[in-house]
Amino acid sequence: MLWEDFNLKGDPFAVTPSMEKIIWADREKFLRQLKNAVRHALLSTPSRIIACIWGEWGAGKTHAMTYFSKPEVIKNIIKEMGIPVHLLPISIPIVFPLDNTLDTMYLEIIEKIGVDTIIKALNKIESKFASIRSEEAYLAEVSRYMDPRVAEAFVKLKGKRLVFERYLSMTATPAELRNARIARGIYTSTDKVRTVSGIFNLLTATIASRVIIWIDDLERIGDRPGKEVFEFQYFIRDLLDYVPNNLLIIFNMTLLPGEKVEDRLTFLGDAIISRISDQIMVEPLTKEDFMSYVKDLLSYFRLKPSEKENEFFPFKKDALELIYSEVKRRQIPLTPRQINQVLSYALFQAMNEKGRTDPHITKEFIERQVINSIKIAFPER
Repeated sequence: MLWEDFNLKGDPFAVTPSMEKIIWADREKFLRQLKNAVRHALLSTPSRIIACIWGEWGAGKTHAMTYFSKPEVIKNIIKEMGIPVHLLPISIPIVFPLDNTLDTMYLEIIEKIGVDTIIKALNKIESKFASIRSEEAYLAEVSRYMDPRVAEAFVKLKGKRLVFERYLSMTATPAELRNARIARGIYTSTDKVRTVSGIFNLLTATIASRVIIWIDDLERIGDRPGKEVFEFQYFIRDLLDYVPNNLLIIFNMTLLPGEKVEDRLTFLGDAIISRISDQIMVEPLTKEDFMSYVKDLLSYFRLKPSEKENEFFPFKKDALELIYSEVKRRQIPLTPRQINQVLSYALFQAMNEKGRTDPHITKEFIERQVINSIKIAFPER
């Protein structure tokens, strides 16, 4: 059988979904909490931190980051909530590094923004002074948003894109810096904070209403050496000090088994914890959540509407209920990743069953072809 026989465009439950598809399935409470947090950030200027705490692996934290980093999604939220914002925010999704924390985060931020976006913001300022052609006035204006040493480098390098990019990426040679009349490159942790904070202030003064940084997998901080933990703490603290307005930082973290929220937050240090304005706890899916999640994904992948099919087609409702009860019986907190794994397997088993002509996936089929795989994949706790 083919996907068309199931009235589907493809696998709705791919364990690793396409980064290009903008899908939000169910999780209405969490979606509402995130929307409200983003709305609050867009309506008030002070910079802030939001901590999203996830109780289980595979609960969808990376998907949430990807979804809310899409310009189309933010634009729709602004329109839906009637927020008076004339410029869209810039979203920067990054994953907490496995090593070399500060340098890796710095380079991720620079690469996600891109040198062309920075040049666009600089050009916006320069256009104000085009009539008097005063480089001093232009430099003074740029210095309003960043350290004067950083501003001088930006102004000198704006017309030399390749060297500018290498300067920001910390790969410019001494000869390149000398030829551009730049005294020194970006080397120290202070240099990196000054550069990033200057860029954020520049962007929010010219072409963006806010900068939103998502930091995924923050639970990894507990595995880093003390020096890197301190560097991260100071980096975030100094960013908030140097960018007092229009910056939203969202932490995504999963608790380890038996871990309490306060245990994980301890790694952030008092200076960061005191600036967390919201904590959003994301719980495992209930049965109602499970059914809505499946229905939403199937609807998105539906090839064409059909009045003859139920909302869960090709699954029979009692087949889905059996899957839910089997997973819960094994005392497993239900997450989107687990759902995707089981239902994708069920679809492929039905598609490849020899001699099959009926596309409906029944309770009997689940008992015969899927239950054993659940037992193997998810042993009882």
